[in-house]
Amino acid sequence: MRTICFLLVTVLVACGSSIDVDDAEADADAQLAAAPTPRPTPTPTPTPTPSAEPTIWPNAKSRATSDPWLVANHDRLREMRPKVLTINFDNDATSKARWRTRVEEVIAGLAEGSRYHGYDDDRATPFLRYEVAKWVDLSDPAPVEGWKHAVSTKYPVRCAGDAFYKFDYAALFEKPEMTAAFGAPLCDLFARGDVHEVWLYANGDPEPYTCPDGTVLPDMGAAEILESKPIYANGRATGRFERCAGNGCLGDRDFAAFEACGRTVRVLYINSSRGPGCALHSAGHGYERMANSGAVPELKPRFAAFAGLDLRERHRLPFDSWYACNADDSCRTFTGPNGVDWQVGSKRGHVEPYDQPCGNVHFAPNARKDYDENDTQVLSSCAHFGLRDGANGKDAAELFSRATYAQYKELAPDCGGAWQVYWRQSFPGLDNVAKDAKGKSQRNWWPYLFY
Repeated sequence: MRTICFLLVTVLVACGSSIDVDDAEADADAQLAAAPTPRPTPTPTPTPTPSAEPTIWPNAKSRATSDPWLVANHDRLREMRPKVLTINFDNDATSKARWRTRVEEVIAGLAEGSRYHGYDDDRATPFLRYEVAKWVDLSDPAPVEGWKHAVSTKYPVRCAGDAFYKFDYAALFEKPEMTAAFGAPLCDLFARGDVHEVWLYANGDPEPYTCPDGTVLPDMGAAEILESKPIYANGRATGRFERCAGNGCLGDRDFAAFEACGRTVRVLYINSSRGPGCALHSAGHGYERMANSGAVPELKPRFAAFAGLDLRERHRLPFDSWYACNADDSCRTFTGPNGVDWQVGSKRGHVEPYDQPCGNVHFAPNARKDYDENDTQVLSSCAHFGLRDGANGKDAAELFSRATYAQYKELAPDCGGAWQVYWRQSFPGLDNVAKDAKGKSQRNWWPYLFY
């Protein structure tokens, strides 16, 4: 029998919170997934034909991200089938053979995560069914003399210092050799709806790189996920774009390349030396930052209430979220199922009743610090967010620990991937009956990804 208590969840607009973008962040709790059986290098597959069914996207009336049709028909959609262009930059034969398997595992994790309350409802179906439209192998066909890196010579490195990452994203849009490999300019593929996301696949182990001018970079790393998104007002695109809708902000040149496409452009990085859970973790940060950026105004306060990004307003704390914690230190000590002592820097305090909602990528309801998974039982309304199914119209709360999401450990074994699947299944999704603080129905949160 599940223990039920009742909590009042107040939805308030959160100020933008700072989210760690260090590519090596998952090392704290991640274990590498066992390598799947190597397979031959995948060959390109035809682009799937869009469904003509108007409740499925893409369709005959709408193919591309940010189409006005998509925004206008948000509530009609029963399923989305986004198309991915995935690019391999890994030279290692074993890792390259794992490329198709790893991408398929990420697709499976995203699909499972889009089953609204799938942990309680066997009938729930995936809302997101990603399909690979293009497999582009940019590994070196033979060893290149003098090249000692795990990635290929075609991996574009940015030596300019205007961003926190080192991968040259603009090269994907500008270099003729990239256009030739993709079959068309990347913006054209987005405009035609042949591609909705780009997934990079490359080894992410840090190693120095010497630029043509002799500058030595400490690493060649890509960002976990980056996105440029139209900024909306009153349900319409304003013509302006949000450069920080991914886990970090695009550098000037890269933002110009993304923005030139005139629609949502998102690039996910899959570290070939990690398992699928790490990619889900990165994608989770992407949703966090997209939602909290305010590019889609109706989503921001609702997501902040779900993810605990409104602590300043909810509990009068001197910060917006637990991302203010030092990543190496425990900043939350639970004093009971619904009470917590906290310490951030020199500041400390106690909150009771804590009445917490679901949490975010780094902080599951019972996490004591970033990435923490443990057996402590605390109360959370995660599985009841917005349902107002408790006494006096409050959200019901249940005891939560890592056992709550253990069923997804095999699907996404590293980087807190199992928590990511459970967390995503708790988003208001298809056919949800959740309400916001004003009593308005929550829409399905998944179509916002492609606004």
